[in-house]
Amino acid sequence: MTPELRQLRYFVAVADELNFTRAARRVFVVQQALSQAIAQLEQQLGSRLFVRTTRRVALTEAGETLLPFARETLAAADRGVIALNAAVAGASGRLCVGLAATAGLEVIPTLLRRFRACYPAVAIEVRHYDFDDPHAGLLAHETDVGIVRRPLPDDQLSTVELAVEARYVALSAMHPLAARTTVEFDQLVDEPWVRMNADGVWADTWTAADRRSPQSSRGPTCRTLDDLLEAARSLLGVGLVPESIVLARDWPGLRFVRVADLPPSPVALAWRNDDRRIKVQNFVDLARDLGSPQDRDLRDLRLAKPA
Repeated sequence: MTPELRQLRYFVAVADELNFTRAARRVFVVQQALSQAIAQLEQQLGSRLFVRTTRRVALTEAGETLLPFARETLAAADRGVIALNAAVAGASGRLCVGLAATAGLEVIPTLLRRFRACYPAVAIEVRHYDFDDPHAGLLAHETDVGIVRRPLPDDQLSTVELAVEARYVALSAMHPLAARTTVEFDQLVDEPWVRMNADGVWADTWTAADRRSPQSSRGPTCRTLDDLLEAARSLLGVGLVPESIVLARDWPGLRFVRVADLPPSPVALAWRNDDRRIKVQNFVDLARDLGSPQDRDLRDLRLAKPA
């Protein structure tokens, strides 16, 4: 029969102390119970593990053979319990973070660094999602949390706001409005607007569908940000982008002009309503600790708005 962990723990205690009285105190049992447990273990294994006299206790050759394996087994069991407790506490495992058109935001590395510092045993995986999945993989259960752009109406998700960004129109450097610093939307309404490979209010927000006539000019359908920028650079269409994209790097052949009368783009952390896992709640708590956009200093979260 395979020894129980309790029996192995008693055996190791006696082997270390070479005294049944001290070993019994160490494992918090009476001496008689300890002696009976060792006798049962010896009977199960068919070998004596200790030589007992009135003056001394010593390991037999069989006991010497068993001892390192008993220590290894107990250590492995202890490590397993520690790992289980860490997983239950959300301090280990893997967390997959989805990014839906939010990669340029400074809040993202800030949040990921803080989570890594607080929970170093949790492996973080980051996945990028194109326009066709503004939910950042959450509804498909591909990710644990997502950093998304509102509006994202879905009663399956909870959100907490992280930042807000001005919206800019992407134009070719040759476009007549390219030299402007700001424009009103009415100056853009007749442009060929790109379409997004997505449905619903999210796509409508990023194509300003509520501000344009259904008969307005249409540009190409875009699945990714690169598609949108290439369409704008080639004078095939115009589209909206958030401020973080504008500030991320120089874009050859492109100009970005802030649309003064469009509301800003809110960015939020999202997670599934029914996800009660501790690691997800830990990430949400850290996001909440960043504070609301009205109460925190946004300089820590994104680059300053250009003059």
